[in-house]
Amino acid sequence: MKVSIYGAGNQKFYLEELKLHEKLGGEPPFGGGAMAIEFAKAGHDVVLSEPERDVMDKELWEKIEEAGVKVVDKDTEAAKHGEVQFITRPFSESTIKSIKSILQHIPRDSTIAICDSTPVIMIYSNIERELRLERKDVGLVSTCPNAIPGTAMYSKYIVGYRSLDGEEYSTEEQFNRCIELIKSINKEVVVKPIDLVPLITGLPTHMTTVTLSGILNYYRMKSLITEDSEKISEREVLYVLQAISAILETSGIRGLVKALDIDLLIENAKASKLLEEQEDLESAIHVLSNLSKEFSKEVERCKVKPVSIVASQALVEEIRRTVGGAAADGVINRCKKKFLTS
Repeated sequence: MKVSIYGAGNQKFYLEELKLHEKLGGEPPFGGGAMAIEFAKAGHDVVLSEPERDVMDKELWEKIEEAGVKVVDKDTEAAKHGEVQFITRPFSESTIKSIKSILQHIPRDSTIAICDSTPVIMIYSNIERELRLERKDVGLVSTCPNAIPGTAMYSKYIVGYRSLDGEEYSTEEQFNRCIELIKSINKEVVVKPIDLVPLITGLPTHMTTVTLSGILNYYRMKSLITEDSEKISEREVLYVLQAISAILETSGIRGLVKALDIDLLIENAKASKLLEEQEDLESAIHVLSNLSKEFSKEVERCKVKPVSIVASQALVEEIRRTVGGAAADGVINRCKKKFLTS
């Protein structure tokens, strides 16, 4: 199969800053470079696009090329090659520009596989016009490794093409093409709804893990101290998450910190430490107690904008019930794009 990969991975950052080889095992190159070698050794025709040659030493470039990978420095050249186009670069405005650029050149019915934990729905929202008007044949698939390729922990891919609400971002054939590729390099495939992939892969797993731990520990504390039903506890958790989400959406991270009043939050959090199992709370208090002075000054300069705290899915249902049809779908899609579009 013809494969194009965008981004070799900044090996100097991986080795000198993150020290991946010491923490997670394996050997360089890591990231897109490792993927390129794997696919080439599995017999696929691989082109790797990387305009910055200084992301790794000469010896690592030679290792990639000796595996049979063709290295180019222009995305447009790689774009003309692959049936599957793997985007390994992190989400940014330049990444979106790059995807828009390659859309003009990639073969018909190609699959763009997003390997970063960026939500595919977010990518789609930024290139929707191009996909709808110029390249209806192109599919988007979430194809996230469970760890940085090349490390010892790297063993599977979490993939998806259909969202929780049933929206499909590629054809089943395009999706299966990605699965076939992944299996050809002896990696396990785990299929999940495309909305969930960013919650359980990459750096965002930090947020998901810490948040879920806090919720479960909160449930445990409530069940021991009060006789509240689980439904009541769920509503309390829902309110906290919706309120945080609403303030973050309108006022940003610094606005959220200002709205919560960190000193008061820490004081009250210490008073709610009632169980030995609340180690996650102790860790959170430590982090919040050690915010930098520079960040704290930035927080003080922020303004907290007005918000309406509502259950988002209840609001969606209400819009569909009162407005209905294409008009309701239009409102919902426009609201989705407002926070997904860069």
